[in-house]
Amino acid sequence: VFQDTRIFLLLVSKSEKRQIYQYLLKEGTLVVRKDTGLPRHQDIPVANLKIMMVCKSLKSRGLIEEKFNWQWFYYYLNEKGILAMCEYLGLPSNIRPDIYKAPAVKKPRENEDRPRRGGFGRGLKKE
Repeated sequence: VFQDTRIFLLLVSKSEKRQIYQYLLKEGTLVVRKDTGLPRHQDIPVANLKIMMVCKSLKSRGLIEEKFNWQWFYYYLNEKGILAMCEYLGLPSNIRPDIYKAPAVKKPRENEDRPRRGGFGRGLKKE
């Protein structure tokens, strides 16, 4: 029995790889649906299959960590990956993704229009 063994070559251009790396470095994480037929990723204007293959390559080099759940890949950039992305993109190595940055601290309210209540459903304190 003769089997058709075609080899398909997937080429990822430098500009597409650069877009993927920039997104990974900015966000620190990447979520990819396990669907090779998607023409475009939901966040990056690159084919979903190409993003899957680039992430597979990065994972094999130990630059990102992968979790798989319910037909979705979750990729997290590690410290080695941050340095590699900065080097590839020609950026300084002190850049950190958004997930490593502390959230903005809310300032306490000043000059409120109304007095604060007791909270927890107790209403105002009676004296």
